[in-house]
Amino acid sequence: MNKPLTRSLILAGAALASTGAMAQTLTLQSAFPFSLKVIDDSIHRFAQDVETATEGELSFTPYDAGAFSPPFQILENVGNGSLDAGWSAASYWAGQIPAAALFQSIPFGPDVPQYLAWLYSGGGIELWEELYRSHNVVPIPCGAMVSEAGGWFIDEITSVEDLRGMSMRISGLGGEVMSRLGVSPVSIPAGETFLGLDTGRIGAAELSFPTIDVSAGFQEVTEHYYFPGWHQPGSLNELIVNADVWGGLTDGQRLAVRHACSDLSIQMYGQQMQAQSAVLDEFREAGVEVERFPDEVLEALSEATREVLEENAQADGDFRKVLESFRAYSENYEEYKNLTEF
Repeated sequence: MNKPLTRSLILAGAALASTGAMAQTLTLQSAFPFSLKVIDDSIHRFAQDVETATEGELSFTPYDAGAFSPPFQILENVGNGSLDAGWSAASYWAGQIPAAALFQSIPFGPDVPQYLAWLYSGGGIELWEELYRSHNVVPIPCGAMVSEAGGWFIDEITSVEDLRGMSMRISGLGGEVMSRLGVSPVSIPAGETFLGLDTGRIGAAELSFPTIDVSAGFQEVTEHYYFPGWHQPGSLNELIVNADVWGGLTDGQRLAVRHACSDLSIQMYGQQMQAQSAVLDEFREAGVEVERFPDEVLEALSEATREVLEENAQADGDFRKVLESFRAYSENYEEYKNLTEF
C-alpha cells in the first residue's frame, strides 16, 4: 500500500462485533477519482443508502482513489484486509484473473439490461463470486454505465492504418482488441490520463461516457471524440468486500448492501441516458469533433474481438466457462428481444 493505515482504520469493520447492536464503519476506497462528479455522487449515495437502510448499524466511509492503495492494487488490499472494501472495475484485475474482464463489459456485447439479466437470472453472479473466492473477496455489481464513448484522439481516425503505432489508454479486453490493430494499450489510472494526453505520452484515451469525461477535461487537450463505445456497450462497476468482513455482517446488513448496489445501478443508468446530449453540445462548442468511427475501423474491431474472445476462452478455463454461460443465456434472451422489437 502506498500510505500506511492505522490499525484501527484498517480493521474498522473486522474488529467490531458483528451484531446488530453495535455500529460498524467500513473503509471503502474508490479506484476512480472523486474529481469525476458522477463517481463522487454515486459512491456517496451508496454509502448513505446503506447507512439509512440499516438505521446506522452499518456504514461505509468512502475514500478517494489513491488514499490508501494504488487503484490497481485494491483487489489485493481488500483481500488481505488492509481495506474493508473497494469500488472498482473488474477489468483492472484481468492480468491476474483473465475472466474478470467479462464482468465489467464485453466488446460488441450486451447493453446494461441484458448484462444485469444474465447476472441476476442466468448464474452470472455465482460465477463472479466463484472467480474471486480464492482472492478472499466478495464481488457485487454496483453501478451501471450507459454505452461509453469510443475514445478521445489527438489525431483524426480515417482508417485502420491511422491506429497503427498509437499508444492509447485502454484496458481489459478492449485493450487486447486494439493491440490487434497495431495500438499499444496503456493501463494508467483515470486520474493520470489527462496528463498522459497533455504530455503526449499517449495519443488517445477512453475513460467513460460524456458526463464523466467532461470532468476529466480531455476536451482541453484533444479534438476528436469518437463513437460508438464498441468496447463497452454497457458496463458495470463492482463493489468488492473482504470475505471475512462480509461473513461477519448480519443477513440484514448484507441484504442492505446488495439492495443499495442494485438501486445505484438503476439510478445511474436512468440518469445517464438523458444527460449526455447537453455535454456533447458543450464539447462541440469547445471545438471538439464528435464523430463515429469509420465503418472500416468498426469492422476490423469486430473481427479482432471475435479472435480475442476465442483465444482467451481456449487459454483459460474460467474465461471459457463464463463466456459460455453468457452466450447460452443471451441466445434465449435475444430471440425474444428480437421478436418484440418494432
